[in-house]
Amino acid sequence: MSDPHRVRIKFICRSGHEHEMCRPIERGVPPELRCEPEQPQGFGRGDGGCLIPPDIDARVNHELGRNLQESKRRGFVLIEG
Repeated sequence: MSDPHRVRIKFICRSGHEHEMCRPIERGVPPELRCEPEQPQGFGRGDGGCLIPPDIDARVNHELGRNLQESKRRGFVLIEG
């Protein structure tokens, strides 16, 4: 089995804070949505105080299946919490 891709995510929590993060994902991810190898996993830039939803990986998979073209246009998968 190959290593999972890491997908670029922008998570907007209920308070409106925005976080950029990388998450491993088992499905194939287009190159324009992949994190760079040197990017850390988890939270990146953004304001603090937000909780990551426990189902974020399922949300990412759902969003990729539903809005792949829009995510590719943005360059990240948008998840709102």
